Amino acid sequence: MMNPLRVFRLWRAVLPVAHLLQEAAMSKSLFKSRIFWANILSAAAELSGALTGFLPPGALTLATNVINIALRLVTAQAVTIMPTPPDGD
Repeated sequence: MMNPLRVFRLWRAVLPVAHLLQEAAMSKSLFKSRIFWANILSAAAELSGALTGFLPPGALTLATNVINIALRLVTAQAVTIMPTPPDGD
């Protein structure tokens, strides 16, 4: 017979992994995230200096923050780097 304290410790050790797997199954790929791509585009514009003559310093950062907030408000799904397992195999 298994010791109840040992079962409890095992359950506590496995629970975070189970939550992580459940969250990963309900999330989407990082590369499908609009927020991710908006940040990539704003970083590329900043690093290339393409908008330097058109915008005052800090304007691109402010615009990126506003876009991130707006996209976060319309996004309901979590993002993960881990791939989700296929359904119904």
